[in-house]
Amino acid sequence: MVRLAATLLALTLSLFPLELRAQSQGELRLNDARHRLVIRVEPRGPGFMLWDGDGTPLGDLAVQADRLQLRDVGGAVRWTVKRKDFGPQIDTATGERLYRVRKRTDEWRVEDNTKTVVARIRMRNGEAQINDPRGTTMLTVTRQDQGFVFATTAGARVADVAGASRVGAGLWFGVERFSPAERAALWAYFANLDR
Repeated sequence: MVRLAATLLALTLSLFPLELRAQSQGELRLNDARHRLVIRVEPRGPGFMLWDGDGTPLGDLAVQADRLQLRDVGGAVRWTVKRKDFGPQIDTATGERLYRVRKRTDEWRVEDNTKTVVARIRMRNGEAQINDPRGTTMLTVTRQDQGFVFATTAGARVADVAGASRVGAGLWFGVERFSPAERAALWAYFANLDR
């Protein structure tokens, strides 16, 4: 009986995404250029709780096998980020497509619902560039001791993230097109579901 219980526990744990269990060790914090807290992402069960800089709850992220849902404080779904062959697709609560993130050989392209490119992400040597639709760099993402720093091309620090380990996931906190909660949803997708 004990052996069966141990086997079932090991099987259940293996079904959870590896990065989710690794991220559950601590929280993630996005700070602005003045080191003020913008959003805090706290592991909670198989998902995350979101708090603004003042400690007010923003909602939560429910992580499932092939998708995650961004829910507001009342539990209403705001975004669903689904894993697709081309990359993640972001839908409204009613299933209407808002964005697609398409993987190309040298970059990620964020497309709106009309398939217009609204942002481009390039990763090289453990760092990233967040570019506008024409390819002009808006922010660079570089690794620091506990996460990442976001800076302009002139070197002016814009924000930092503490607690993120993968640049491919943490960089989404720098895509200013999205709200802090939406950026947290993209981070959670790339940290837990991107394969």
